[in-house]
Parts: sequence; C-alpha cells; structure tokens
Amino acid sequence: MTWRTVSIADAVTEAKPGFACGDNPTEGVFQFRMNNVTTAGTLDLSRRRRVPATTQKLASFLLEPGDVLFNATNSPDLVGKSAFFPGIEEPAVFSNHFVRLRPRNHVDGRFLARWLSYQYQLRRFEGICRQWVNQATVGRDALLKLSMPLPPLDEQRRIAEVLDRAEALLAKRREAIAHLDEIAQSIFLDMFGDPVRATTPWATTTLAKAVKPGTIVTYGIVQAGDEVSDGVPYIRTGDIVGGEVSMDGLRRTAPEIAARFGRSRVQAGDIVMSIRATVGTTAMIPRKLSGANLTQGTARIAPSDSVQGPYLLHMLRAPSVQQWIERQVKGATFREITLARLRDLPVLVPPTTLQHDFATRIAQLDGLKAAHRASLTHLDTLFASLQHRAFRGEL
Repeated sequence: MTWRTVSIADAVTEAKPGFACGDNPTEGVFQFRMNNVTTAGTLDLSRRRRVPATTQKLASFLLEPGDVLFNATNSPDLVGKSAFFPGIEEPAVFSNHFVRLRPRNHVDGRFLARWLSYQYQLRRFEGICRQWVNQATVGRDALLKLSMPLPPLDEQRRIAEVLDRAEALLAKRREAIAHLDEIAQSIFLDMFGDPVRATTPWATTTLAKAVKPGTIVTYGIVQAGDEVSDGVPYIRTGDIVGGEVSMDGLRRTAPEIAARFGRSRVQAGDIVMSIRATVGTTAMIPRKLSGANLTQGTARIAPSDSVQGPYLLHMLRAPSVQQWIERQVKGATFREITLARLRDLPVLVPPTTLQHDFATRIAQLDGLKAAHRASLTHLDTLFASLQHRAFRGEL
C-alpha cells in the first residue's frame, strides 16, 4: 500500500484563524475556546462561552463536521492541541486561539487530527512556536509547511478508527477516576457544606493566611531557560492532568535559575494551582517531586496546620470556589487570575479533628485512584506505541 509525504498545505483547502470576542451573552452562538480542546485531543463541551449572533461575518467562522481545530496560541506547553470536529447539536464558531483546518477530499479529518495530536505529544510544536511572556504561537505558515505521512483514504480511516477505539478505552479509565473524584467532592460537601455559602459557626480566613508560616501564595520561575537534563524539574499548567502532576515530560531548568525562586520551591503535601490558561486546576505535590519548582503560570500553596492539605485541596475544587475563582479571572484572550486576588480567596476553617477525619476517608479513595492510574499509565504507554506504529505504516 503506497504512502506518500505531503505538507499540511497540500492536505487542507484552508487554514483559517478564528476571531476574538470579549462578550459572553446568555444567548448566542457557541465559540470554541482553549479549554474546549483537551491535551488528549478530545472535545470538552462542559463550559460554553458564546458570542453575539449579530457578530460581523459570523457565518464564515462556522465549523462543519470534518473540520480540525488546531490550537495555535496558548502557553508553550499547551500550544498545538488539536481535535476533530464531528459536529454538535448547535452551531459553533472558534476563537482567535484556533486555526480551522478543512481537509481536502482525499484526507480524512480524524486521521489529520490524530496525527497533529501525536505531534503535540511529541512536543514538536514547542520547538517551532514563537514565545513571549508565557505565551506561544505556532504561525500559520509554519503549520502549513509541516510534512505528514498520508496513506490512501481507506487506510487513513482504518487507522483513525483503531486509534479512536484505543482512545475510548483510555477515556473509560479516565471516567472511572473522575467518578472517584466526584465521590470525594460529595464526601467534602457532606462533611463541610458549601465553603462559599457557609452556614456553620466556623471561622473564615483568606488563602493568604491559610498557608504555612514563612510561605506565601506565589508563582514560580519567570524564564526557565534552556532544558537541562539533570536540572531541577518545574511544573507548568499543562503538567496538571486529571488532578495530579503528570511526571511525563516534566521540563528541567538549571539549579542556579531555580535557586533564584526559592519561594516557589515545592514540598510534598503542597498544592499547585494553575493561574493562567486553565485557571483553577489543582494537584497535590507527591513526595517524589519535593524540591521541584514552578513556572509563572502556576502557584504554590503550602497548607498550614490549621488548614490541612487534603481539606484545602478539595475545598479549592468545590464548585462554588471554582465559580469564585472564575469570577476573578481577567483577560478574554489570555486568561489569568492575579496573585492578589487569589490570596483574597475566602477559606472556611473547620475543626482540625473533622479535617483529619476527612483526610482519612480521602486516603482510602486515593488508594483506589492509584490502582486506576497505574492501569491508565500502562494504557497510555500502549497507546503511544500504537500511534508510533500507526504513522509509520506498521499498524
């Protein structure tokens, strides 16, 4: 079966950038934003921002089934996320962070999206993007010049189908983990109630006062410099995956650079939060990452004795607290929450004995999650091998 190599320009009829819009009307046309495409190359429609239906030339930005969304502008670790658009139950357009790729008749959109997602996982787009102040862009011309392998159309569809089925297995495992997270949140609400609309007699403090003495809520390294293979690992927004810090692909910086940001040096039990792009995502630092650092897009939160780590982590994940965080986010095209606003976040302080009981129950759930995550890691490894073989014509 003959494969050939083509450029992206030869594989698509157009590569159209989207448009920016700061409005978010209650009724309007759904616009894909950065958070609507996952790092796994799937669509996340849980949050939908809208644009006025009267937006000028809106029809020219409508997505059609078969299109591919390429995330051309994001943080350096998230730029290049891609997803196939199969069509949804309502009209949809896309923001200026995306390029809409419309495949030619001899190119299957699912195959193209899968290949782009594989390049993202290989960090190819980090290597060709333009970067400034924690933001990066893959230029349209640079994207179109990329070369990709292209088998006949029937083979493209077969490969895409195989990878889709494998991804579905991964999705089910992620759903099981998410279900355990939902149970944890239910336990939290049952024991403590709504932390924002509290009706208990417990005191309330601010996040700035809830951290360990001698620490502050702070972001990390501003410019990490070149990769140093035996350097200090640092955590970026894209490294917070599924409520944990993903160890795969952690970047490393020179020790002397990390030393200049000692305040953001994390320890086991600290909480790291994304304060840019995917604002509000959180994870607890495991023991094996003690001594690591952060980037400017993430913040260190070191829980104190009066506000224990497991309690604070799940309080930050509570829906009402996430809504509070979302209200503080500024920027329509580049989302972030300032440290000043984050430090003002209200923190409910229950009795430490109750927090300890909660931590015990959560530890039991964490044991189940660890088993699921070990299985997911194995499946991820198999999937990576499957992709490698697929795009080499060995599947």
